[in-house]
Amino acid sequence: MSITFIRAVIIYITVIIAMRIMGKRQIGELKPHELVITVLVSQVASIPLEDNSMPLANMFVPILIFVSFEIIVSAISMKSINFRNLIQGKPIFVIKNGKLDEKQMKRLRFTIDDLIDAVRQKDVFDISTVQDAVIETNGSISVLQKAEEAPVTPKQLNLSVDEVSTPITIVIDGKPVTEYFGQEKIKNSKIELVVNNSNTDITKIMLLTLDDSGNTYLIPKRSDNG
Repeated sequence: MSITFIRAVIIYITVIIAMRIMGKRQIGELKPHELVITVLVSQVASIPLEDNSMPLANMFVPILIFVSFEIIVSAISMKSINFRNLIQGKPIFVIKNGKLDEKQMKRLRFTIDDLIDAVRQKDVFDISTVQDAVIETNGSISVLQKAEEAPVTPKQLNLSVDEVSTPITIVIDGKPVTEYFGQEKIKNSKIELVVNNSNTDITKIMLLTLDDSGNTYLIPKRSDNG
């Protein structure tokens, strides 16, 4: 049992490292070659879990090869458009200028139900309001609504509005967060000052964010009695 546990931990850590090296895409956002590598890594990693007599090297070597392939393919794709198109494919219009392209729908084996469902997931419930719809290389859909159906922007109304910044998370689950996005850093002293100004004990804060204008947003922890 202890051997199985240790092997499981090692395999888990190895797969996590492999996924981290390959990037942060979610399954639904993977390119075809990325999805293939992900499936192969998971399959190779599962074999030593089923057979404790199999050396872990039989897992490490294939995973190392697969990850290397992914890095090489990604590097070449960044340098060559033709290679990128060959591996990833190209975005395809299924609706162009408000007209459905049945030829491309058949090419993608995309039914009208698939299209309506995909458009609906983009918060567009009336397909007649779609100007353009593009199937991206990862299988997702991008939708552009017709001008008369699209939300009105301040620019169209000639209104002047202040720019907004992305709020930075500085407290999560009662603990200060000095580095959230990987580059945005904030000092503990500043976090402490913001917390004090909120008149809330930090241990009672579920989430606290701060933007460039000094605006804060606080979600308190739910009380035990609540």
